[in-house]
Amino acid sequence: MKDIRAWSLALAVSWFLLGLGAGLAVSRQTPSPSPLAGYADALSEEFELSGRRRRVLNQLLDEYDSRQREIRDRHQVATLDAMEPEFRALCAEFDDKIRNRILPPAARARYDALARPLAAR
Repeated sequence: MKDIRAWSLALAVSWFLLGLGAGLAVSRQTPSPSPLAGYADALSEEFELSGRRRRVLNQLLDEYDSRQREIRDRHQVATLDAMEPEFRALCAEFDDKIRNRILPPAARARYDALARPLAAR
């Protein structure tokens, strides 16, 4: 049963990462304006910034945005690690339901044997 749990966890994490990768790929194909562009516009207008100061402001805001993304990415990895026990429990629960409620008793040994190589990964 541990084999199918590991396989189920790997499958769940794989699907999550695949969806995340697809989302990132799509978002990178369609450039969106910086979320701070409105802030830069408002500051430029309010303080009548020269072109040079506006360029420096944009550079600062780009750096801010980049560093903010780095922090978010770092915490996202920590979140995935923190979710692992819950994924394992969820996989175990549904593995048990499939094995013991769906499959006939005669098929359970075969189910366990099929899951064994997947869990070795």
